[in-house]
Amino acid sequence: MTSKMHGGNLIHHIGLVNGRVYQKLLNNEPKALYRSEQAKILSVLWNDTEGYITYTDLSIRTGLANNTLTSMIKKLEEQGLVCLKHCPKDKRKRYVNLTELGWAQKEIGEKIHQELGEIFYSGFSKKEIIQVEEYLNRILQNLRKNEALK
Repeated sequence: MTSKMHGGNLIHHIGLVNGRVYQKLLNNEPKALYRSEQAKILSVLWNDTEGYITYTDLSIRTGLANNTLTSMIKKLEEQGLVCLKHCPKDKRKRYVNLTELGWAQKEIGEKIHQELGEIFYSGFSKKEIIQVEEYLNRILQNLRKNEALK
Protein backbone atom coordinates (compact mmCIF):
# COMPACT_ATOMS: atom_id res chain seq x y z
CA MET A 1 0.00 0.00 0.00
CA THR A 2 1.37 3.38 -0.91
CA SER A 3 1.34 6.29 1.49
CA LYS A 4 -1.02 8.13 -0.87
CA MET A 5 -4.06 5.90 -0.21
CA HIS A 6 -6.09 8.08 2.13
CA GLY A 7 -9.56 7.54 0.64
CA GLY A 8 -10.93 5.52 3.55
CA ASN A 9 -9.73 8.11 6.04
CA LEU A 10 -11.17 10.95 3.96
CA ILE A 11 -14.52 9.19 3.63
CA HIS A 12 -14.58 8.60 7.39
CA HIS A 13 -13.93 12.28 8.11
CA ILE A 14 -16.43 13.39 5.46
CA GLY A 15 -19.03 11.24 7.22
CA LEU A 16 -18.28 12.83 10.59
CA VAL A 17 -18.38 16.41 9.30
CA ASN A 18 -21.44 15.62 7.18
CA GLY A 19 -23.25 14.45 10.34
CA ARG A 20 -22.36 17.64 12.20
CA VAL A 21 -23.51 19.86 9.32
CA TYR A 22 -26.74 17.80 9.05
CA GLN A 23 -27.35 18.33 12.78
CA LYS A 24 -26.69 22.07 12.44
CA LEU A 25 -29.27 22.26 9.65
CA LEU A 26 -31.73 20.28 11.79
CA ASN A 27 -31.14 22.65 14.71
CA ASN A 28 -32.21 25.52 12.43
CA GLU A 29 -35.49 23.73 11.62
CA PRO A 30 -37.90 24.42 14.52
CA LYS A 31 -40.32 21.62 13.55
CA ALA A 32 -37.65 18.90 13.39
CA LEU A 33 -38.23 16.28 16.08
CA TYR A 34 -35.24 14.02 15.44
CA ARG A 35 -31.44 14.11 15.53
CA SER A 36 -29.04 13.51 12.66
CA GLU A 37 -28.16 9.98 13.81
CA GLN A 38 -31.87 9.08 13.95
CA ALA A 39 -32.22 10.23 10.34
CA LYS A 40 -30.48 7.01 9.24
CA ILE A 41 -33.43 5.02 10.54
CA LEU A 42 -36.11 7.47 9.47
CA SER A 43 -34.78 7.82 5.92
CA VAL A 44 -34.92 4.04 5.41
CA LEU A 45 -38.51 4.02 6.67
CA TRP A 46 -39.50 7.06 4.60
CA ASN A 47 -37.95 5.98 1.33
CA ASP A 48 -37.69 2.25 0.97
CA THR A 49 -40.07 0.31 3.16
CA GLU A 50 -43.59 1.73 2.96
CA GLY A 51 -43.06 2.83 6.56
CA TYR A 52 -42.29 -0.50 8.22
CA ILE A 53 -39.36 -2.88 8.45
CA THR A 54 -38.01 -5.63 10.72
CA TYR A 55 -35.22 -4.88 13.18
CA THR A 56 -32.89 -7.20 11.25
CA ASP A 57 -33.52 -5.53 7.90
CA LEU A 58 -33.22 -2.10 9.48
CA SER A 59 -29.88 -3.06 11.02
CA ILE A 60 -28.60 -4.25 7.65
CA ARG A 61 -29.88 -1.18 5.77
CA THR A 62 -28.52 1.37 8.26
CA GLY A 63 -25.33 -0.43 9.22
CA LEU A 64 -26.18 0.11 12.88
CA ALA A 65 -25.36 -2.56 15.46
CA ASN A 66 -28.36 -4.15 17.18
CA ASN A 67 -27.66 -2.54 20.57
CA THR A 68 -27.31 0.92 18.99
CA LEU A 69 -30.41 0.36 16.89
CA THR A 70 -32.43 -0.76 19.91
CA SER A 71 -31.61 2.37 21.92
CA MET A 72 -32.27 4.64 18.94
CA ILE A 73 -35.61 2.96 18.19
CA LYS A 74 -36.61 3.32 21.85
CA LYS A 75 -35.88 7.06 21.69
CA LEU A 76 -37.80 7.43 18.39
CA GLU A 77 -40.72 5.57 19.98
CA GLU A 78 -40.65 7.91 23.02
CA GLN A 79 -40.70 10.84 20.60
CA GLY A 80 -43.81 9.39 18.92
CA LEU A 81 -42.09 8.99 15.52
CA VAL A 82 -42.22 5.19 15.36
CA CYS A 83 -44.08 2.34 17.00
CA LEU A 84 -43.27 -1.35 17.30
CA LYS A 85 -45.56 -4.18 16.21
CA HIS A 86 -45.17 -7.93 16.36
CA CYS A 87 -45.33 -9.89 13.12
CA PRO A 88 -48.67 -11.77 13.04
CA LYS A 89 -46.98 -14.87 11.54
CA ASP A 90 -43.86 -14.95 13.72
CA LYS A 91 -44.13 -13.35 17.17
CA ARG A 92 -40.33 -13.33 17.50
CA LYS A 93 -40.13 -10.70 14.76
CA ARG A 94 -40.95 -7.10 15.48
CA TYR A 95 -41.61 -4.42 12.93
CA VAL A 96 -40.62 -0.80 13.27
CA ASN A 97 -43.45 1.34 11.89
CA LEU A 98 -43.65 5.05 11.21
CA THR A 99 -46.42 6.91 13.02
CA GLU A 100 -48.33 9.80 11.43
CA LEU A 101 -45.92 12.14 13.19
CA GLY A 102 -42.99 10.15 11.78
CA TRP A 103 -44.38 10.46 8.27
CA ALA A 104 -44.92 14.20 8.81
CA GLN A 105 -41.18 14.61 9.49
CA LYS A 106 -40.35 13.35 5.98
CA GLU A 107 -40.87 16.80 4.43
CA ILE A 108 -38.34 18.25 6.87
CA GLY A 109 -35.91 15.42 6.10
CA GLU A 110 -36.19 16.07 2.36
CA LYS A 111 -35.60 19.80 2.87
CA ILE A 112 -32.50 19.15 5.01
CA HIS A 113 -31.24 16.55 2.51
CA GLN A 114 -31.56 19.12 -0.30
CA GLU A 115 -29.74 21.80 1.70
CA LEU A 116 -26.98 19.39 2.65
CA GLY A 117 -26.59 18.29 -0.98
CA GLU A 118 -26.12 21.90 -2.04
CA ILE A 119 -23.42 22.35 0.60
CA PHE A 120 -21.81 18.99 -0.20
CA TYR A 121 -21.49 19.70 -3.93
CA SER A 122 -20.82 23.43 -3.76
CA GLY A 123 -18.54 24.39 -6.67
CA PHE A 124 -18.99 21.06 -8.49
CA SER A 125 -20.29 20.85 -12.05
CA LYS A 126 -23.06 18.36 -12.89
CA LYS A 127 -20.45 16.24 -14.66
CA GLU A 128 -18.20 16.23 -11.58
CA ILE A 129 -21.12 15.28 -9.32
CA ILE A 130 -21.87 12.30 -11.56
CA GLN A 131 -18.20 11.28 -11.54
CA VAL A 132 -17.89 11.54 -7.76
CA GLU A 133 -21.00 9.45 -7.24
CA GLU A 134 -19.83 6.84 -9.74
CA TYR A 135 -16.51 6.55 -7.90
CA LEU A 136 -18.22 6.34 -4.51
CA ASN A 137 -20.57 3.62 -5.78
CA ARG A 138 -17.57 1.65 -7.07
CA ILE A 139 -15.86 1.98 -3.68
CA LEU A 140 -19.06 0.85 -1.96
CA GLN A 141 -19.32 -2.18 -4.26
CA ASN A 142 -15.67 -3.07 -3.55
CA LEU A 143 -16.25 -2.85 0.18
CA ARG A 144 -19.46 -4.89 0.02
CA LYS A 145 -17.69 -7.63 -1.94
CA ASN A 146 -14.96 -7.74 0.68
CA GLU A 147 -17.52 -7.62 3.51
CA ALA A 148 -19.09 -10.82 2.14
CA LEU A 149 -15.74 -12.63 2.28
CA LYS A 150 -15.21 -14.43 5.55
